[in-house]
Amino acid sequence: MSWFKRALPSVKPGDRFVKIGDQPNKVWVVSRVWDTVDGIAHVRMESFFHQGETRIISVSALTDPRFFLPASPVGDSG
Repeated sequence: MSWFKRALPSVKPGDRFVKIGDQPNKVWVVSRVWDTVDGIAHVRMESFFHQGETRIISVSALTDPRFFLPASPVGDSG
């Protein structure tokens, strides 16, 4: 039944984000995407510059512009 199929998360490993209100140069990189037991998509993110710093957050929060915005691609100067 097609109505049980969900859309794939709009993020993938390697995608980069900055958290609203955080230092603008603090970039988070998605390292893993999965669905939790309740079916909610989550990501594990690692700080690009601060080795060992990680976060787990729902995809819906990550894609909400009130909380996170996509970071500029690597090598993009503006």
